[in-house]
Amino acid sequence: MQDERWINTVIGQLFPAPRGVDVDVSVAVGAWEDRDGREVPTELTVTLGAYDVSQRTFRENVERVIDAQIDRGHVWIYTWQPGELTIRAVPAGSPEAIRKQGTRFISDLITAQIPARQAGQLTVDITRWIDDPSHPKANTPREITIGLGTLDVAAPELRTRIERTLDTALSKTLPDRTWLPKWSFESFDNTNRLVLEAVPNADPRAVRKRETARLQAVVESKFPTKRGQDPVEVDIHTWSSHRGSKGSPVERPESFTVTFGAYDVTKPETRDAFEQHTDSLTDTNDWHYAWSEAEGRVTVSAVPRLPTQLAFPEPGSPEFEEFLALARRGTIRFGPVKGGGWLDWDLQQTPHALIGGKTGAGKSVALSLILFPALYDPTIYQLIVCDPKRTDFTWTPEFPAVIRFAATDEEIYEAIQAFADEMDKRQSLLNKYGRRNLQLLRDAVARGEVVLRDDDTIPGRLILFFDEIADYLAKSANKEIEELKNDAKAMLEKVARLGRALETNIACAAQKPAGDILGMQLRSQLGRRLGVGPLDQYESQQILNSDHGTRFPAEGTPKGRSWGYDPKYGYQQAQIMFLPDDTTPLPWDPTVTIHGAKDLARAHLAELGYVQVLVPNKDGGQDPRWVRRDLVDEPPPTPDSTPAPSPRPADEPRQPDLSKTPAPKQPPATPSAPPAEPEQPRLPETPAPKPPPAAPAPQQPASDQPPAGNWMSGFDN
Repeated sequence: MQDERWINTVIGQLFPAPRGVDVDVSVAVGAWEDRDGREVPTELTVTLGAYDVSQRTFRENVERVIDAQIDRGHVWIYTWQPGELTIRAVPAGSPEAIRKQGTRFISDLITAQIPARQAGQLTVDITRWIDDPSHPKANTPREITIGLGTLDVAAPELRTRIERTLDTALSKTLPDRTWLPKWSFESFDNTNRLVLEAVPNADPRAVRKRETARLQAVVESKFPTKRGQDPVEVDIHTWSSHRGSKGSPVERPESFTVTFGAYDVTKPETRDAFEQHTDSLTDTNDWHYAWSEAEGRVTVSAVPRLPTQLAFPEPGSPEFEEFLALARRGTIRFGPVKGGGWLDWDLQQTPHALIGGKTGAGKSVALSLILFPALYDPTIYQLIVCDPKRTDFTWTPEFPAVIRFAATDEEIYEAIQAFADEMDKRQSLLNKYGRRNLQLLRDAVARGEVVLRDDDTIPGRLILFFDEIADYLAKSANKEIEELKNDAKAMLEKVARLGRALETNIACAAQKPAGDILGMQLRSQLGRRLGVGPLDQYESQQILNSDHGTRFPAEGTPKGRSWGYDPKYGYQQAQIMFLPDDTTPLPWDPTVTIHGAKDLARAHLAELGYVQVLVPNKDGGQDPRWVRRDLVDEPPPTPDSTPAPSPRPADEPRQPDLSKTPAPKQPPATPSAPPAEPEQPRLPETPAPKPPPAAPAPQQPASDQPPAGNWMSGFDN
């Protein structure tokens, strides 16, 4: 009876009658149990009458007080009904007891993570359990529903903070599972809810959640935000599933969007910092970045890794035909870009280029890609080649596209002067017919709006190709030569300011293009930059105007790895296609032979109707030259006199028949006057560049008709 009086006292204090309201609350003990000679109650019924117990927080407080003050060695289970509360005892180890205690523990755990001013709105329910009694984790939570009342959780940073806090707390108690969040808003009671679903840690969804958290943390570590600022958010769209080295599941993001909040991504340095940081996250793929600067976000997509080596495509392949088609439109392709697409030099948009790199890094190969289209087909464009060191490009005068070759200081000055004179002629031509550029003039002629007169012709593109320009412009002890170089530099600065309308371009190469030698005015006009191989800080600044070239390690960087820059696309990492001068085995696979630029060009010139002849040089020897067959007195050799082609495996890609290149012929007697040469074919207009996300579709091959004659016949080889 004493125990019953104590129970009535405790419960009576929990239900005080409101002032002025007659509420009859009574307690009846429905069952007793003998425990060690003592009678203890096991079932209680509390009659509540009209007492208002609708508030959940009030009911939970009642249960906690009874549990604490009426502890009889068992666990009380509460059943609330209108006007009545039933309390019954169950053994401490029973499933009901375990679930009740688990619910209380999880509720306290979660409530402790919510600020005190908001905790009053919080409700926590275990809405699903692991029911299988044979399961090692039976009667543990499978789903937790958290009611947040009217707490405003619209801000993503608040939801993220709540999720992270709960993850940390729950993982200490239930480390064998991962909790997947799902937010909802229930309009019927204006309540925000968070449902946490438990899945095993090896579940792909759990792996993805951890990877998302890792990526978010990595981004935030690079772009932290202060309280009150819009945070940086990561949203992963697609995934790819893999198996780790030990067979464990691995989930990798395939595409995701990062929203940068308060950060200004219109700044190139911000975008560059993000890309550099993200590139370091994995070595299984590269990333393609699609920036929306105005919206402050970037969409990142996984793409195959940039190859460590890439051979120049074989003639007849779609890639080879596309290379030539681009060149005809005024674009030179160097190789694939990290993240997808191609590193292209648009001669119309960025007329002049500077290429640099250490010896052996692959700079000469990159330069060969500029020369090759014209050597292969003289109708694409023509070249003036300056080679002051007389090392890498002394062979180029053999080909008809090279209309002038210069090596000595005086020859180079004259070549630059001839280039400047040609630009003046082109400008005069445009002024004469009232057009802004050569392509507009061609279009006007094609439509019949303009009729050329006075034997005028419209010239094609001309490139001044200048190797080791810094060596040429370096100071000379000879005063006359120094004056000559200064005049040449002044002419280069002048012509570099032009070029787009006149289809004249400058391609300069140097190992160390120091600003005090080239001059800031000339360097600033060389908009397309290409730094080949690892560079030190000084070299990178001189070539790229940045430190990008220092990001390649001195050891282990693939030959031909480069950083390109132009004003439209910024900095791009690329792998330069390997095109040697001479036919040779591939450096990375000696079992495969790649034809060199010389042999490819010679074979095609023979197909176009050119023959090779020998001409006297100033040293008393003879040099090869390719001329049109109709300018040679002797007929070309018969097919019977040419050697048979060397055998190749049946599955080897088709190569040009280099064996049919005719043997050099002695030149004919010098005619009293050079024969008239036809106008060079009209070049198509250069379209605005678009970096493709993948290798482009093939183009139709060029015509096999013989090319037009030299439209600058006043220049001497």
